[in-house]
Amino acid sequence: MKNSILIIIVFIAFVTLAFSGLYERDLLGGTQLNGSGCVCHTTEIDTSVTVWIEGPDTLLKGETGLYRMYLANGPAEAGGHNVAGRFGIMSLVDTLSVWDSRSPNELTQAFPLEFPTPQDTIYWEFAYTAPDSVVVDTLYSCGLSLVYDHIPDALDRWNYGPKFPVAVIENVVPVELISFSAITNENSVLLLWKTVTETNNQGFQIEKRKTKDDRSEEWERIGFVNGNGTTTQLQAYTFNDAYLVSGNYQYRLKQIDFDGTYSYSNIVEIEILNPNEFVLEQNYPNPFNPSTSIKYTINSRKLVQLKVYDVLGNEVSILVNDEKSSGVHTVHLNMDNLSSGIYFYELKAGNFIQTRKMILLK
Repeated sequence: MKNSILIIIVFIAFVTLAFSGLYERDLLGGTQLNGSGCVCHTTEIDTSVTVWIEGPDTLLKGETGLYRMYLANGPAEAGGHNVAGRFGIMSLVDTLSVWDSRSPNELTQAFPLEFPTPQDTIYWEFAYTAPDSVVVDTLYSCGLSLVYDHIPDALDRWNYGPKFPVAVIENVVPVELISFSAITNENSVLLLWKTVTETNNQGFQIEKRKTKDDRSEEWERIGFVNGNGTTTQLQAYTFNDAYLVSGNYQYRLKQIDFDGTYSYSNIVEIEILNPNEFVLEQNYPNPFNPSTSIKYTINSRKLVQLKVYDVLGNEVSILVNDEKSSGVHTVHLNMDNLSSGIYFYELKAGNFIQTRKMILLK
């Protein structure tokens, strides 16, 4: 009779414990924010267990982002997790986790999630809603890699994940361009611009037009530079427009968001001047094997001939035989089919003639 009473008392105690919420409470408080890890299994951190969070690192206040907490390595038969936010609110997006009103900033596993194989990675999805204040919040994570025997002991291993900062911004910050300028270098233009904030910035379309007296040609797209999405850090960009003929040029940026909306920058204007002389420069590199470049400058539109000769005066290559506009021009030469030795290249442009020596060294 006494044994029966004892069994009944033990059963009632077990049922009371099971429905008291203490078991769920034990699963909470596992991150560096609010606890000491999975100490019901072991008090030791195992750094071979890999834990990390992926998701947006910038949110508007009150905005909800979708995140994943990943777990790999360790015994890797099954896994559990805790994720917590310091200020924002965590919420469920699947049935693999549970939320408890006693700890609204934290989620934990509903049950152990099995690894397909010990070499795989498992994850839990969760949502995080940024607080209504402008702060940098932090997400904390803790992952438990289990030997799936339903016994919490030191065979199970756990580790904290790196703290995941989330920048919470007041409202939509447009792309704020603080500078846009142009620098000439012979017949090239280097465009430079900076931003201090960007939101949803896909990138910058670079547009150019050449001005003729009081008239201007249509704008043409000459390139695209990727933006940095959403950021509150200073960003610097450059774009080089090369091989320009003399004249006045205007440039502008078309900033495009990921949703297709766009806006234009101010216009910068630059002038490429006519060179005041004819110049044939030394090839570079020299000696070379087997390729080199030759740069020359003419000050007006001319019929240009640029030829290569061997030491006996035999013509071995015609590099240019065409009318060229004023400016700086570059020709690339490959002499892979010729033997080592001294060669000469000669430029003729109108009455201008100049010859230089180069060395092919194989």
